[in-house]
Amino acid sequence: MQKQIIAILLSLCYFSTLSAQTDTSQVKRFDVFGLPIVFLTPETSWGFGGAGILTFRFKGEAMDSRPSQIQLGGAYTLEDQILAYLPFQLFINDRTFNISGELGYYRYNYFFFGIGNEFEDYEGELFGVTYPRLRLNALYQVRPSTYVGIRYWMDDYDITETEEGGLLRSEDITGQQGGLISALGLVAQYDNRDQIFYPTKGWLAELAFLNNGAYLGSPFEFVKYTLDVSHYRSFDNLVLALNAYIEWNEGDIPFNQLGLIGGTKRMRGYYEGRYRDEKLGLLQTELRFPLFWRFGGVVFGGLGWVADSFSAFESNNTRYTLGAGLRILLQKRDHVNVRIDYGLGKNTSGVYITVGEAF
Repeated sequence: MQKQIIAILLSLCYFSTLSAQTDTSQVKRFDVFGLPIVFLTPETSWGFGGAGILTFRFKGEAMDSRPSQIQLGGAYTLEDQILAYLPFQLFINDRTFNISGELGYYRYNYFFFGIGNEFEDYEGELFGVTYPRLRLNALYQVRPSTYVGIRYWMDDYDITETEEGGLLRSEDITGQQGGLISALGLVAQYDNRDQIFYPTKGWLAELAFLNNGAYLGSPFEFVKYTLDVSHYRSFDNLVLALNAYIEWNEGDIPFNQLGLIGGTKRMRGYYEGRYRDEKLGLLQTELRFPLFWRFGGVVFGGLGWVADSFSAFESNNTRYTLGAGLRILLQKRDHVNVRIDYGLGKNTSGVYITVGEAF
């Protein structure tokens, strides 16, 4: 099986900028971090790039209010691939409005391993794709810790290359030629976490519905429902994090919109999309603890299932992951970490370096 992402963090640059203050305390209003990186993956060869992270609070907001964050990242690989992305989360007027999402452009290669659980020994096939991306969530606080709002997703997939004799050429798979994803829906969220970037107590629960179809310019007609629930508890210096995620899709669903196992957040240790199908279920847990100075550690595990129906979630298609990781504290006030994880699954493993916790 192909190895997962192997990434090397070359260096870590940190600098802070202070906003102008009328007194001599010079309280920080925003912080900026720089992360130069180099990485190697089976589908990209060597890649080079960097990311900048800005955390801040709007003028007039208290220093103990929830911080907003904007990231800007980009990379170029020796296979002439481009990744450019700008994820953001803005808390406005003391959390009255929560605006989040991503702008991105990708010219990249991915592996496809088939749909369902019938391709256990398949080594995967490479396909090339170019797409712009827009993700937007606009939520309004209707009561303390409770938000409702709208969500919009857009990916305009242009599949530029597939492998001779591969499934994407030989099988009848929805979306194998690419096509526009344009989906609008509703979101309800409950969030009483004590911190955004490193919660130690509280809940984050989100229920979302997306409808994709011709009325928004897409050739695909499908609906997507997701339920994502995380809970955090502290025991002295230990933090126990729990996560459950359910996704169900109905209709004419492109293969790139099916529920996926793998990646940096869900079932670390598996290539993102190693298993995919209309229905997805995940259970994950993580124990987080301090080590010394700015370093912390984690151990984690998870179980995952994909199938064409929830009744087909069976023991013989249960995927597992186990792993451990290191945390490097970038910014103390809001506890922003660099995350370095190693995950181990069935006949697979992966190393991940990114900013922020998996859940």
